[in-house]
Amino acid sequence: MEPVLELLMALKTAQREVERRFNHLLRPLGVTAVQAEALLIIADGQPVSIADLGARMAADPGHPSRLADRLAAAGWIDRRPSPRDGRRTDLTLTPDGRDLVERIVAARRPYLERTAAALAETGLDGVLPDLRRLLDLVRALPEPDDRPGAPGPE
Repeated sequence: MEPVLELLMALKTAQREVERRFNHLLRPLGVTAVQAEALLIIADGQPVSIADLGARMAADPGHPSRLADRLAAAGWIDRRPSPRDGRRTDLTLTPDGRDLVERIVAARRPYLERTAAALAETGLDGVLPDLRRLLDLVRALPEPDDRPGAPGPE
C-alpha cells in the first residue's frame, strides 16, 4: 500500500476504534459517541449553527441537520432561528442537555486520562501539531480533476 494511503487508513481506523470504545462507554447514558461529540461542541460555543456544527464535526452535508433533529427530539437541545440571520438555525443545550454533557465529560475522563498516559509512554503525546499540519496540507491540496484520462495531482 502506498505510504500516504496507509497513513490515512491508519488515522481512519484509529478514529473508528476510539468511536467504538466511546459508544461502549456512553451506552449507559443513552447517547452515542457522535451525539456526545455534537453536544460537547454545542456546549463549547452556544449558540452553534447547524453549519458550524457540521464543519467542526467534519460531517457530510445533511448529517448535522438530521443529528440536530435527533438531539432535539431527545430533549437535549433547542433549535431556534437566529435573531441575527434568518437563514441560520441556532442550537443551544436544554437543562437536560447540560446535565448530559456533565455526565459525558465525567464518563470519558478516566478513559482520556489513561489514553493520554499511554500516548506519553510511547512518545506519541507530541504528534498533535504534526496531525494539524497534515490536515492543513491536505486541505490546501488542489481538488483532483475527475475527467476521464485527466492527469492526477502532481
